[in-house]
Amino acid sequence: MSLFVDFLATASLVGIWPRFIEPRRVKVTHLVWELNHNQRHLNGFTLIHLTDLHFRQKMPQTFLNRILRKVKQEKPDLILFTGDFLCYSRLESEERFTSFLCNLEAPMGAFCTFGNHDYAAYVTLNRSGMYDVLPPPNPLAGIFKGMKTLLTQPKTGKGVSSKVLNIPLHASLCRVLTATPFKPLENATVSLPIGLNLTGLGDLALGRCRPEIAFAGYEPSLPGIVLSHNPDTVPSLLSYPGEWILSGHTHGEQIHLPWPKWGRKISQKLARLENSAYTRGLFTIGNKKLYVNRGLGCHKPFRLFSPPEICVIKAEYK
Repeated sequence: MSLFVDFLATASLVGIWPRFIEPRRVKVTHLVWELNHNQRHLNGFTLIHLTDLHFRQKMPQTFLNRILRKVKQEKPDLILFTGDFLCYSRLESEERFTSFLCNLEAPMGAFCTFGNHDYAAYVTLNRSGMYDVLPPPNPLAGIFKGMKTLLTQPKTGKGVSSKVLNIPLHASLCRVLTATPFKPLENATVSLPIGLNLTGLGDLALGRCRPEIAFAGYEPSLPGIVLSHNPDTVPSLLSYPGEWILSGHTHGEQIHLPWPKWGRKISQKLARLENSAYTRGLFTIGNKKLYVNRGLGCHKPFRLFSPPEICVIKAEYK
């Protein structure tokens, strides 16, 4: 079935670019964190935000090498990853996956949270708009599902199925991470020696986003960065501290229609967010910055006006 979808893409000239070219064109986004007087100790600090690798056995090594090369060129002090290491909760080509993560090193470490593909079972929205345990869709069905989403109002915000609540973390993924620079933050906060809080939330789809637990160890005198895979958690985080919230999950809509305005609203539906505005890019919400990264991979490599992304944030005090 996957080969059939590839054939359809190849048979159409307009299908070649989004299927075979754009999904491998990694772009780097540069943002500035404008520091206030109390944050000036972070001046010159650089972090890289990665998300949604969706590693698969067929992921080209040239693509992985391109990511590593671009990350190293930025010389980050810190690397942060906001979930969906895996695709459909499957850990494939473990040795190659581990090698890739081991090459993502930074002087102040690497930290991560988990996405809905990173637990022991794959969880996503069902037809009624509730997060539920579902089998991976076949590629052709996925195309028709995407078309239906574009033409109708997707259902969201219906909560979490009881089948989801007791799903544990992906044991093999956790074991692999112990052999890499990445330290998971599942509803936890660490304070870095440079004077920075890092807070990681559990994933919304699993009913594991628990800010009341995650922020318990937060040092209030220090600035902070919050890692939360799904941007639909943002409203629940606004009463908590932290200058930045970093998210992924949406793949930047994957098929992004930047214009006209009605086309933009249609493509936002593909992310199936309750807060449909937060599908990609930088937002100022009160005194916080939210950045929704387009991610590196996707379930099926198909992107249009939404290339894979490495986000670089540099702190500057002027």
